[in-house]
Amino acid sequence: MSSPARIDVMIPTLNEADHIAETVANARELGPVYVLDSFSTDGTQQLARDAGATVVERAFTNYADQKNWGLDNLPFGGDWIFILDADERLTPALRQEIRIKAERNRGIAGYYINRVVIFMGKTIRHGGLYPSWNLRLFRRGSARYEERTVHEHMACSGPTDYMHAEMLHIRRESLSRYLEKHIRYADLESEEWVKWRLGESTMGAPASLFKDILALRQWIRRNIWPRVPGRPLWRFMYMFFFRFGFMDGLPGWHLARLMACYEYMIGLLYKEKLQRRSARQAGRDARR
Repeated sequence: MSSPARIDVMIPTLNEADHIAETVANARELGPVYVLDSFSTDGTQQLARDAGATVVERAFTNYADQKNWGLDNLPFGGDWIFILDADERLTPALRQEIRIKAERNRGIAGYYINRVVIFMGKTIRHGGLYPSWNLRLFRRGSARYEERTVHEHMACSGPTDYMHAEMLHIRRESLSRYLEKHIRYADLESEEWVKWRLGESTMGAPASLFKDILALRQWIRRNIWPRVPGRPLWRFMYMFFFRFGFMDGLPGWHLARLMACYEYMIGLLYKEKLQRRSARQAGRDARR
C-alpha cells in the first residue's frame, strides 16, 4: 500500500502574534508547517516554533518575491504545497477534501479554494467578497506568484480544478491594525499603478484573457480601473448596493466604507508618486 501524499504548508508572517499559534496548530493537521517570517518584532517566531512549525527568517522585499523565495528555498519534502496566510484557517471539511484530491486526482497540478471572510464576527457572503477563489494547493514546482508587489496571484503550469469546501479568512485584528495593513497595501498598490502608467511593469495581459474570468478581472484591475473617475464612490456603490453588501448588515456597511477609503488612499498616493517622479525628472533635466 502506498503512503498518503505529503502536503507541506507555508505561512508567510510579519508580526502575527495574535494569530500564529492557532494558525500553525490548525495547519499541522494537514502536514508539516513552515513559517517564513519577515523578522517580526512581536514574538511571532517563537510562538510559531512552540506550536510546532519550522521557522525561517528573511527580510521582506515584497509579497510575491517573499513567497517565491520560500517556494525555492524552504526544505519542502512533500508532493504538494499549501499556502496559508496567518489569519486564515482550514475547515475540517476542506482538510478532508484536500487529502482525498491530493491522492486521487493525479492529472491536476493545482486547486483553487474559495475563501470566506469573517469580519466583526459575521460571515461575509456579499459585497463582491464572496466567492473569493485563490490558487493555494499545488504540486511542488508547478506554480509561482506573478511579479507584483501586492495583491499578487499565482500562475500554475498545469491543469487546475476547484475545491468545494471553504477556507476561513478571520479578520479579528483591531481596527487600528486593520487600517495599518491597508495603508501599506495602498502604498504598494499605488506603486503598481505608477509602474503601469510609466511602462515599467513586467506584467502583460494574461494569455487566457477571455477564457479565464480570474485573469480577466486581474487585467481590468490593472488596466481599466486606475483610469476610472470617482473610484471610491463606485467601490462603495458596487459593494453595498450592486453586490448586496447591505445583506451582511452593519459589518457589510463598514466594509464597503473602509474599502472606499482604501481606493481613495490608493488614488492620492498614486498622484503624489507621479508628481514626485515628474519633479525628479525635471530636476535631472535642469542639471543637464
